[in-house]
Amino acid sequence: MYTPRYIFASPDLEVLWQTASQLFFCLDYDGTLVPIASRPEEARPTTALLALLSQLTQAPGIQIAIVSGRPLSDLCALLPVAGMACIGTHGLEMRTAGGTTHQLVPVGAFTSIVARLRRDLAPLLSNSAGILLEDKRYTLALHYRLAQPAEAEYAIAQFLTVIRTYQKKGVTLEVLQGKKVIEVRPIGVNKGKAIQSLREYRDKATVFVSLGDDATDEEAFQALNDRGPTILVADPPQPTAARFYLKNPEEVSRFLSRVLRLRQAA
Repeated sequence: MYTPRYIFASPDLEVLWQTASQLFFCLDYDGTLVPIASRPEEARPTTALLALLSQLTQAPGIQIAIVSGRPLSDLCALLPVAGMACIGTHGLEMRTAGGTTHQLVPVGAFTSIVARLRRDLAPLLSNSAGILLEDKRYTLALHYRLAQPAEAEYAIAQFLTVIRTYQKKGVTLEVLQGKKVIEVRPIGVNKGKAIQSLREYRDKATVFVSLGDDATDEEAFQALNDRGPTILVADPPQPTAARFYLKNPEEVSRFLSRVLRLRQAA
């Protein structure tokens, strides 16, 4: 783990942004491109952000992939930017820059497992007004940002009890913690593996730049540290696999705009 450096205080990278033959940006969505909202549907991109992403995808030598825990359908609806790849559900599904969609990991009958989990959990959480149970088709997320501490503690305990019951029956589930969210997903699905699949089809000269704010983004940082700068979005930054940091989504937009200007001036 590293204590990351503030990327705006790292002028040595300016040359890299100008001279790299190809820059490939892997960008998380919530907490990275847009501020985290109380409810997932409230975290929407600004017109300025959409314009910036569009300009980046059209710039010579720049490619963009959004790599998020959100379902692919959400990402495509929120970010209608031509020429940009989207990887959803922590690396399970992908839309290529050309518009083709496919699954990166076979999940078999996992949709039916998620449906059963939701049915088992819904009655236990029906009286928890501050709890949101989000069905992502292949994963299930428990959001407790709006809950009181005691309510959140109860909901998390119920969630984990049900998940452990399934695990004991041999269902291959794993639990991941995020910012005021706990999620269950199929074992073997993560952002790092998804990004590794992107690397396989890119020239070794391609510089990958990964930006993210949460625990699941650490998998991406670990997958890319040998191929380019990795950037945690946090203030203050905590120990991380990323080498650099930015404070918030506003700074992410400033950073991407700066890279774009340097490419255009090169």
